[in-house]
Amino acid sequence: MKFYKNLNLRTNDPVAAGKEIKEALKEFKVVKVTPEWYLNDLREFYDIVTEQIGEVNKIREDFTKGGVDTGEKWMEIQYDHDIPDMAAFRHSKNAQPLHTDEAYRFTGGVRFFYCVNMAEEGGETTFVDGPVLIDYLKNYDPEFLKELTTEEIKYSKADKSRTEKIIDINPEGDINFNFNYFCIDKNETDAHKDLNQRFHDFLQNQVANSYMMEKVLLRPGEGLAWWDRPVLHGRNSYKASKTNDRLIWKTGVKWSEL
Repeated sequence: MKFYKNLNLRTNDPVAAGKEIKEALKEFKVVKVTPEWYLNDLREFYDIVTEQIGEVNKIREDFTKGGVDTGEKWMEIQYDHDIPDMAAFRHSKNAQPLHTDEAYRFTGGVRFFYCVNMAEEGGETTFVDGPVLIDYLKNYDPEFLKELTTEEIKYSKADKSRTEKIIDINPEGDINFNFNYFCIDKNETDAHKDLNQRFHDFLQNQVANSYMMEKVLLRPGEGLAWWDRPVLHGRNSYKASKTNDRLIWKTGVKWSEL
């Protein structure tokens, strides 16, 4: 698959738009959605759009209960002035380290954003493509790459967990990540906790803000769809002073071939 596409939508029909986005996701790992027609109701539009891609996941988590699922489709990625800045990246204006959303859950692959309010400055979603990162690691530290592609690590949150290699490369050469530094299971071995820490440090020191990063800024009304596991994603820091200065809604979709 190719890495990134900016898709200009020349329709306000959500069924047609959803089918167009789905076609793009067959070829690209990350698709920015730029509507060129006025959208009267963003929630109604993107509700129908996501249904064209596949079965929608109910991924909203309750921050006050440690990330327990609420059974709701859309989860707010919202600056909240009343929540301490490092208590939850979802409500913070700090930069968010690279990760995969599905590190501790199985939901079928595609993540979807749409933007209601953009920050005064910053807040771009950042992506690193799998082959680019692997090529760098091969030259930077091949023994480290071997560890990342052989050791299976458990990540967990609330009642959800998943155990996978941080980097899985199948015989066909397809690359999938499974990594969320802050969600490593508390009962993991010291060796696995150390590997989790070293990969986090590598991403922060060698990859973040490097030539490997693709930055995607969403303006109000724009959307963003991506395959979660073939890429790592994060966020740049941004300026905000009051609640909702930046507001994005997120859901997940289980891909359907139909």
